[in-house]
Amino acid sequence: MKHFLWGAFLLLFAAGANAQSKADEEAVRKLPQAFCEAWAMHDGHELAKIMADDVDFVTVATTYLHGRTDFEKFHTPLLSWRFKDSTNTPLQTTMRFLRPDMAVVHWSWRIEHDRSMDGSMRSEPRYGMMTMVAEKRNDAWLVVVAQNTNAVLGVPPELQDIKTPIAIPGTSDKPQ
Repeated sequence: MKHFLWGAFLLLFAAGANAQSKADEEAVRKLPQAFCEAWAMHDGHELAKIMADDVDFVTVATTYLHGRTDFEKFHTPLLSWRFKDSTNTPLQTTMRFLRPDMAVVHWSWRIEHDRSMDGSMRSEPRYGMMTMVAEKRNDAWLVVVAQNTNAVLGVPPELQDIKTPIAIPGTSDKPQ
């Protein structure tokens, strides 16, 4: 009986040690907003602050960046030219923990007032989705992997009986 009680105690202790705190859930859920707030400053250094030193980031143009330094070098001129007048707004967010110190965040976004590669102002907003994997390091939640994707507008026929957790405006016939 003594071994049973000790085992039950250890099991409860281990389960409690693996549980996420409300503060961790809130910190992870705020990553998309933190990304957009830094974007609004149009400052690559600010944007890079939520990235881990060894981040792997794939842009909407399929450019694979490795490391916070390259992430910042890429985004600094981008935010001071093509995206200088842009706004980036998070629309919907889902999040789940993979481990107590690791979570995945999917979030849809809308960008307005950005410029095309030729410098011309876009007339319509763009939509997309970003997937971030965040890890808690030294009490801070940092993005370790991210994939950003532009939406292709239109409703794919394969979506007819599937309820997507995050629907991008213009890509689903179901209400947003």
